[in-house]
Amino acid sequence: MTIIIYIISSFFLLILIDYIFLKYYIYKIDLLENKIKKLFLERTALIPAIFEVSNLYLIKHNEIFHEILNLRKIEFSQANNNMKLSDIIKIKKLIHHEINFIFKICNKHPQLIKEWNFIYLRNLIIKKSNDIWTNITLYKMSIEKINKLIFYKNITIIWFLFPISKKTKI
Repeated sequence: MTIIIYIISSFFLLILIDYIFLKYYIYKIDLLENKIKKLFLERTALIPAIFEVSNLYLIKHNEIFHEILNLRKIEFSQANNNMKLSDIIKIKKLIHHEINFIFKICNKHPQLIKEWNFIYLRNLIIKKSNDIWTNITLYKMSIEKINKLIFYKNITIIWFLFPISKKTKI
């Protein structure tokens, strides 16, 4: 009789540990999502500064920044809707391509390259982009781990007790 109680208690302890482990990974993924969103906002918040710094040096300044300002408006209007990370990344990719386009144009201007504020902003945006890439990589690895754990949980009896749905990849 004690062996049966021991096996049952061990089983429930294992179930509890698995559940706590899954909840930890879900919490970690939520933290990564929030950090990625924050880094995206910090990077796009630097666009008006680049606009002002490059204003004196570029000839068709308003035409160059027109598309990125429109994308920024779209991003700002959708920021309050609690969108999924995958939907946010679609807009951010377009903004990222526009930032690259602006830097290609700005790097062709010899006086603007020597401007200290421009150099500082360019390095800051590059650092933010690298941080975003690092966190997205961690996010993807965490999603893969949790989906594997959820798969293993679902092929056992644990899923009857604690239903957890799969996370979507970005």
